[in-house]
Amino acid sequence: MIEIAVQAMLWVSGIFAVLGAVGLFRFPDFYTRSHAATMVSVGGVCLALLALLISSWWSIFSVKIAVVLALNLITGPTGTHAIASAAYDLGIKPRVLKDELKAGRGEK
Repeated sequence: MIEIAVQAMLWVSGIFAVLGAVGLFRFPDFYTRSHAATMVSVGGVCLALLALLISSWWSIFSVKIAVVLALNLITGPTGTHAIASAAYDLGIKPRVLKDELKAGRGEK
């Protein structure tokens, strides 16, 4: 039963990675492409690490895998948010009909 769950997580991880890679090429602006890159990092890599953690439960590597998984879950979205916020502050505007972030910062 565990092997089936591990295989399912690895397949879903691969699907996330492929969809994120397609998004890097197909999405129109910086912000949606950074979202696709984060989807690969969090969705693809973290599911693969979780599958590896489950398959090697109570081994010498399980703590190391859990630490890398936790760091990836925390730093991936946080780093992408920081980069996207800095890009917005530098003047890279998203392709949207209404810029709600501009209104929230008090800009006109």
